[in-house]
Amino acid sequence: MRGQVLLPQVSVGHWAQKREVTLARAVAALRAGAGTIAIAYEAAVLIHGGSLRRFEPDIDVLLSYRPRVSATALPQVIYGGTLARRVPRGERIPLERAERLGRRVQLRRHYREDLREHDTVTINGVPVTSLARTLTDCLLDLPPADALVAGDSLLRVHCRPDRWRSRDTNALWQELVADVEERLSSYRHRNGRVRAQSLLKLLSPWAESPGESELRRILLAAGFPLPDLQHRVVAENNEYFLDLAWPDIMLDVEFDGALKYAGDDVVFQEGIRQDRLKRIGWRVVRFKTPALREPDSIVRQVLDASPQGRMWVLQPRAWMNTVSPLP
Repeated sequence: MRGQVLLPQVSVGHWAQKREVTLARAVAALRAGAGTIAIAYEAAVLIHGGSLRRFEPDIDVLLSYRPRVSATALPQVIYGGTLARRVPRGERIPLERAERLGRRVQLRRHYREDLREHDTVTINGVPVTSLARTLTDCLLDLPPADALVAGDSLLRVHCRPDRWRSRDTNALWQELVADVEERLSSYRHRNGRVRAQSLLKLLSPWAESPGESELRRILLAAGFPLPDLQHRVVAENNEYFLDLAWPDIMLDVEFDGALKYAGDDVVFQEGIRQDRLKRIGWRVVRFKTPALREPDSIVRQVLDASPQGRMWVLQPRAWMNTVSPLP
């Protein structure tokens, strides 16, 4: 924006460049706007160390006054080159190989009268809404798919889940949930409150990645019962933790978003793991990142993997299907 310039540093990966630009946009909005109290919503999730379903969100700020203009378009950016770069002026947008045009992002300004004393914190010199306030805002105002991914990641940040100290993790989890429940209950006439309360019950710090959260959201929206996350199984004297498990029918659904970046040895060990699980009776279904764009196929494959003679009683949660476009 006017008077604010980013000198890009990140040179690899669309997602990393988008993260750099998003954080820069948030800082620029803070510096350029007199009366800005804090960064909020998805940009606040990133500053807290969380993850988002889409990599280039709008930038939301909270103001100490009612703004005359609530939204302003920010300069569009090209990603995928040596460095991120601003779209050049003019009608034609020349793109190099592997470059992609970023979203048309807006700076959105909000006036909030309900900020509590501890609703803002400072992280690396940047004022942002507190973790509990950020989670509450996301549950109330983001599409459910985006709110689930952001919410899971904020729980991970808060709880720092440890498989070997799950009691401590779960205590921190319940503490944060109770705080957010109390906040949501105070919004008696707020649109989206009931939906936010329902979504809060589905969040978990045990989801290890945005892709895993999105996979779980697809299955929950289709009506599958709640799975166990990071379910512990011992197979042939080896201990494993399953991404999404239904122990009563011994069904394991795994998300392999990071495998394509791993070495051959990691892929080989995953194959051994799957064989051991199958030998003790587990059915394993695996999905990679591209599959998330075909939710009907995911549902069909999981249904096909369920044991014969065992009927799923699906209770669709259609309200969870409101989504923003994936990057």
